[in-house]
Amino acid sequence: MQAKEAIRLLICSESQHEAETVTSLLRNAGHPTRAHLVQDLDTLKAKLNDQVWDVCLCYMEMSNLSGKDVLNEIQRQGKDIPTIYFHDEVDSIAAEKSLKAGAVDLVPSGEYNHILQVVLREIKNLKMRRELREAEALLREAEKRCQVLLESAQDAIAYIQDGMHLFANDAYASIFGYDDADDLLTIPLMDMVYSKDQGRFKIFLKDFNSGKSRSAEFQCKMLNIAGKEVDSRMLFARATYDDEPCIQVMIRANTGSAELESKLKQISSQDLLTGLFNKQYFNEQLADAVDQAVISGSHGAIAYVNIDRFGQCKGDVGIEGADLVVCDIGHLIRSKCREEDLVARIGEDVFGILLHDSKAEQAQGFAEHIRKAIEEHLVAVDQRTIQVTSSIGVALINESSRSPKEVLQHAHEASYYVRKIDGHEKGNGVYLYNPAQLANTDSERLEAKIQDAIKNNTLKLLFQPVINLRDEAGEHYETLLRLIDKDETDISPQDFLADINSDLKRKLDRWVILNTSKRLAQQRAKGHDTRLFINLTNDSLTDESLIPWLQKLLQASKLPSHAMIFQFTEADAINHLKQAQTMTQALNKLGCKVAISRFGSAIDPYKLFEHIHSDFVKVDGSFTQELNTEKGMDSLKELLAGIGEHEKASIVPFVENANIVAQLWTSGVSFIQGFYLSGPSTQMDYEFNDE
Repeated sequence: MQAKEAIRLLICSESQHEAETVTSLLRNAGHPTRAHLVQDLDTLKAKLNDQVWDVCLCYMEMSNLSGKDVLNEIQRQGKDIPTIYFHDEVDSIAAEKSLKAGAVDLVPSGEYNHILQVVLREIKNLKMRRELREAEALLREAEKRCQVLLESAQDAIAYIQDGMHLFANDAYASIFGYDDADDLLTIPLMDMVYSKDQGRFKIFLKDFNSGKSRSAEFQCKMLNIAGKEVDSRMLFARATYDDEPCIQVMIRANTGSAELESKLKQISSQDLLTGLFNKQYFNEQLADAVDQAVISGSHGAIAYVNIDRFGQCKGDVGIEGADLVVCDIGHLIRSKCREEDLVARIGEDVFGILLHDSKAEQAQGFAEHIRKAIEEHLVAVDQRTIQVTSSIGVALINESSRSPKEVLQHAHEASYYVRKIDGHEKGNGVYLYNPAQLANTDSERLEAKIQDAIKNNTLKLLFQPVINLRDEAGEHYETLLRLIDKDETDISPQDFLADINSDLKRKLDRWVILNTSKRLAQQRAKGHDTRLFINLTNDSLTDESLIPWLQKLLQASKLPSHAMIFQFTEADAINHLKQAQTMTQALNKLGCKVAISRFGSAIDPYKLFEHIHSDFVKVDGSFTQELNTEKGMDSLKELLAGIGEHEKASIVPFVENANIVAQLWTSGVSFIQGFYLSGPSTQMDYEFNDE
């Protein structure tokens, strides 16, 4: 598993407390953060030259550095760093001045949740700008390669704009008897179409230019340079050439195999059971619809029609009978759709409907029309009458659609959500995809799932070895919790902890501690000097009843307390400093060890050691990610040296390859952990002696 990429935060402020608060906000929201505090112009210049930054937070009330100076220096160095101003008093006039100066926002100081949302928004925008620049660079390279291929291609290809040839390759020129393709640049395409076909061709071009499709085919007679007729099949597609929107035309001479080719194309796009289109063709057309929506602003929708309780239906009438039901429902849906709508079978019991020129209300109303028709329809199977219902999810296609895969996924999620609606537990409903509503329901469902897993003891514990590079005795593992999904896949806590309530987090922590102690006792009974790192959430740090409960557990298990190492994050310790200090003192009194994880992201991380005594310090995974750069290695060595000076045992996680091991060998690190050494396992069977 890779560490998340850290957000690089440049904070211009006279208050370290304010800077730490903002940094903690981001970390608590699940974003590793590397921040640096700047309080004068010289430091700002040096830091801008030193590395790439993602966001600059600038407090306007500074004696040695003004907001204007910050923006001027960023702009002078040509950096793309979104800069957010902060001020105690914010009004519309001040906000307007800030935006005109080049800041992306002006936010009231102290409104931390507002600050968090603005920072995350700007990180998202920055990521999109970087991806766009990268995509543009890749596009330029692709266009260069494409031009070479076009010129030497066997297919006859030309680019047309406003009816005139922008480009034609040699194969295209040779079809019409031209020795030099450049001679075609002054000839309109219409003049090359046989006069009797020109009227039909004008209508075709009008329809194609209206944007109804991104590709189309037209057959006609064309004229070569000598005026002789050439039977041709033209394939049209929207394209760009030299950054200009145009039409790509590929011409193929008509042959006797055209009819056969057409039949083969039809067969390849057809579902053999129902005669409707198949999933592959549906996905191709959906991709075209999404592209068209993004480019031209057109709109549409898809309906994901899932037959309810199909497994029960199959059990009642058998496989052949169920096939008859699917066929009948498919034909019913096709009969209720418009001619321009595309209907396909995209799953065993699922139909997809691609609706062109359809907005939310229309699509939802149409889906309800289909739902009702299916509900009222009777299917005859072997002298039996079968009645089924459907759950229909609707997802919109518009200029905001990211990808065809995402649109289809949204429709699928909406179909699944129907059964969560009161009164529709068995389906038979329609739902238009709404991410906010789905998120609330997902959170409730997740909490219920976790409660059930705790009750039935179906959570999973994994153990990943933590390797000591100092040849000291003892076998160390980190205990990792996993929730089991319905398809038997493991779900990591980082994917669900943020979505559950505090009481449930505390229950999870206690389940982990209790079951880890059982496994630890079994392991030590075999003669192993095993010690386990156990993660605590921030809610357990503030749980006053945890220590008395833990004391009883240690007494009952008869485990040596030093074999349990309780670990919490740097961010949680900073945000709950008093509680973390109290918890650490209580754990030390019991004889347990303490570890701080995700260390090194704070403005002054070593300040934490003044308040909390920890035995181990695990550095943030983002440091390992950056070991491929010289500055990355220097930063890690500096951090490890600081940890060593405070007499803490250091741990570097996410060791994923031999190169990282080689770099760390002389870095002074105490322990390393990662998939290159060993991934998490249900068993504690790592051969430490082989290291």
